[in-house]
Amino acid sequence: MQEKIFEGLSKFGLSNYEIRIYEILILKGPMTSTNVVKETGIPQPRVYDLFGSLERKGFIESSFEKRKTYKAIPVSTIMEREKKWLDSYSFNLEHFVQNKRSFSQNNGSFLSLLEGKDKVTEKMISLITHTEDELILSTSFERFGELYPYIQELSTRNVTMCIIIFKEQRQRLNQIIQGNCFVRTMSGKPVDILISDRKSCTMNIEAKEKEEDVALYFEEDNFIHVISYYFNQSLWKYATIFSDQINDKCIRFRTIWLACDIIEYFLNSGVKLNSQLECYYKDDYRELEGEIVRVEKIPFVRNTFFIRTGNEEFSVGGKTSSIEKLRMLYLKIKPELL
Repeated sequence: MQEKIFEGLSKFGLSNYEIRIYEILILKGPMTSTNVVKETGIPQPRVYDLFGSLERKGFIESSFEKRKTYKAIPVSTIMEREKKWLDSYSFNLEHFVQNKRSFSQNNGSFLSLLEGKDKVTEKMISLITHTEDELILSTSFERFGELYPYIQELSTRNVTMCIIIFKEQRQRLNQIIQGNCFVRTMSGKPVDILISDRKSCTMNIEAKEKEEDVALYFEEDNFIHVISYYFNQSLWKYATIFSDQINDKCIRFRTIWLACDIIEYFLNSGVKLNSQLECYYKDDYRELEGEIVRVEKIPFVRNTFFIRTGNEEFSVGGKTSSIEKLRMLYLKIKPELL
């Protein structure tokens, strides 16, 4: 009866027998040990050890009666639990490696050169396609037309998008972007920057000997931090509002200045902001839920919001902040009209 889909549970440390038991219980409902033996063919002496192992791993639970009944934990509960553990582990492991590695990260292959319009556009399309939470983009009117189908598809996943389009007065923007999208326009020579989930970035560069596009692609955190603030202070701050649209009840952020801009807008409009925050407290990964109550911004010095949870209030800065109580990794806000 075992389907191949259940074989993936081996990644969670389940043996073949354990997978068979979980499969039966999740598909056919709670059972006694006798019925599990009949359904699976697993020898009776083994089944109780397997039940104990599955309970310790959090895949099943048993009743308190003398003749126990065994029940499978819902798939969604297991996956959410494993996701939280994996997120916490991966963030802590990354932090440990960054502090303990014995070689310079500059020796890594995080930086590459993209030469030619097609390669640059292809890389930008790839980053857009794989964005999960937040897209920051500035580009020319012409290239925006090429990227638009992929941006439009991204909007259906309610990714937060912050877009600047360089265009001349005669050029008309007819494309409509749904979802959580904040669009600005600018005139002048286009600056092509794309930051995906604050993890990956492309930026065009001047190349006097080459007429075609040349861009850098990098994943290094400090580089992305600098480019992000350049985008904020040199472009976003001076761009003209074209359209602001919010279609989703939850808005997701990875970048502190963008989060503070949108939070400030909501708070000034009298909106209550419930939030879920993933962050570092000192060197530890934390998850918090609470209400965002205010924002403090000082250009190039501070982008901070304050979250209240219970009787405590915490200041939240960016991933590289050294002065705030918490360092933001991921933020989800839920606007609620008062």
